[in-house]
This record gives sequence, C-alpha cells and structure tokens, in this order.
Amino acid sequence: MNGVAIRAHASGDTMTEAIDRLDDRLGRRLRRHRKRLEDRRHDREPEPTRSHPGYASIPRDEREVVRHKSLAMHPMTVEEAVDEMDLLDHGFYLYLDTDHDIDRVVFHNGDGTIHVVPSVVGEDLPGDTRPPIHPAPTVLNHLPLVEAEVLLDEGDEPFVFFAEPDSGRGQVLYRRFDGHYGLISPAI
Repeated sequence: MNGVAIRAHASGDTMTEAIDRLDDRLGRRLRRHRKRLEDRRHDREPEPTRSHPGYASIPRDEREVVRHKSLAMHPMTVEEAVDEMDLLDHGFYLYLDTDHDIDRVVFHNGDGTIHVVPSVVGEDLPGDTRPPIHPAPTVLNHLPLVEAEVLLDEGDEPFVFFAEPDSGRGQVLYRRFDGHYGLISPAI
C-alpha cells in the first residue's frame, strides 16, 4: 500500500477457507492502518493492537536460534517505526534512527503503551509524538549472543535488544511461539 508492507497470515482446513480468513484479516489490517493515519492526522490516540498467544515451553538447554533474519534497514523516525511495527503486527520493531544514526527498537508494553529503548541512560528521546512514546527502563547492552540468551531466559520480556560486541550494531533476540529463539540483525 503506497510502498508500505502490510502482512497477514491465515490457515484453514481447505484452501478456500484459508483464503477467506486471509481476506478478512487483511481487510482488518487495512482498516486499522487507515484509522491510524486518520488518528494521527486529527491528533487522536490510536487503538492498542491485539495480544498474541503464549509461548511453548521447552527446556532451556534445548532452546536454540532457529530463525535469523538480516534486514536491510533504512533510516526512519520513531513514529515511522511504530507505524511499521503495527502494520506488520509485531510486538517490537528494530530500526535505524534517522536523527541519531543508531539502531533502536520500539515495542508495545503489556499495558498498551509504546516504548523505545535508549542507547544510553538519560538520552533525549522524541518528546511530542503521536502516539506518545516513552523511554524503556533498560538501555542497549553490548553482549555476545549467549549472554543475551541467558538474559532472555531469566527475564519475563519477549525479547532482548543488545549490541553485538564486534560490529556494535543492535540486534534483537526474541522468544518464538514454538519455544525457541529468533534473531533479527541489520544486514552488514
């Protein structure tokens, strides 16, 4: 849609049923996108997105990175990143901040608010945004992947945003619904 990716997945017992479900979901996503644009234009708070089901439980020592996405990241504002996150129906989104030329992640908190992870404590973040975007209580850490896995396992968060020590680029290690890990990193 005007260069904006909108994603939807559906399944069914038959191909016709799957197509009907996909049509319904895609229609809802398009309507939600149009409403977000109208809300922003009229300075209204957008509706929160829906929640996802829980994670499968597998022993920690059996968990592994089963999906690694390398993304060609284009600079964008935090508001554009929030739009992308919502259009793709993700709970978080890794992006390259256009103002500071650094990797960042925006995410939906459990209470429906939107947060951005600052690179350092006390960093100035965009103030007057629609929707309001708050700084996360954590900051970007430089960690090897194995330490990020430990942090993810020991915490309650769905992802860990960290910088790979060699490149310094931001990466996101996340919990997959199958119980394993996924890793998102910028293409280098």
